[in-house]
Amino acid sequence: MNGIKLVLRGLAAIAVLALSACASQVTRTEAANTPREPLRALASFDLKMSPTSTAQLADNLKFDLDALRAMIQRTLESKNLFAADGDFDLKVVVDDIRVRGTFSAVMFGFMAGDDHLNGTATLARRDGQVMGSFGVKTSWALGGFVGGQDSARLSWLYEEFSKMLADELVARRDAKR
Repeated sequence: MNGIKLVLRGLAAIAVLALSACASQVTRTEAANTPREPLRALASFDLKMSPTSTAQLADNLKFDLDALRAMIQRTLESKNLFAADGDFDLKVVVDDIRVRGTFSAVMFGFMAGDDHLNGTATLARRDGQVMGSFGVKTSWALGGFVGGQDSARLSWLYEEFSKMLADELVARRDAKR
C-alpha cells in the first residue's frame, strides 16, 4: 500500500512539474478603456523577424520561421479569421527566440533556462491605419527525455503561439475584449 502511495505522489509531482514548465500569455498594449474597431475578418497576415530575433538565429538554428508561418496560417484558418473581403491585415513580428540545445534541455531541464518565442501582433485596416497591437509570449522549460525532444518543444511553441494569437483575434472579433 505504501508503494502505491509513493508512486502516486511521484506521478503527482511529475504532473505539477510538467504543468508549470510551460507558459503563455497575451499582453495588450492599448489601454483597457480605449474603444476598438471590431474585427470582422482578416484579409492577410504577414510574419517577419525583428532585427534582434534575426541576430538570435545564429544561436537558434532549430527555429523555423516557415514552420511557424504555416502553423499560424492553419490556426487562423481553423478559427475562420480569413475572408476574401476581410477588413484588416495582421502583421506579426517575432521579437525574441531561444531554443536550448538538446543536451542542455534533456540533462538540465529548467536549470538551463527556457525555450521561448515572443512576438508582437499589429492589426491595421486595409488603408494602413493601425488599430491596435498586442504581444504574445510562450515559453517551455520542461526537461528530461520528453522535454528534451526538439520536435516536441518547437511544435509546442509554434502551436501555442499561434493559438494565443488566434484566441486574441477571435475575442476581438466576438467583442469580448
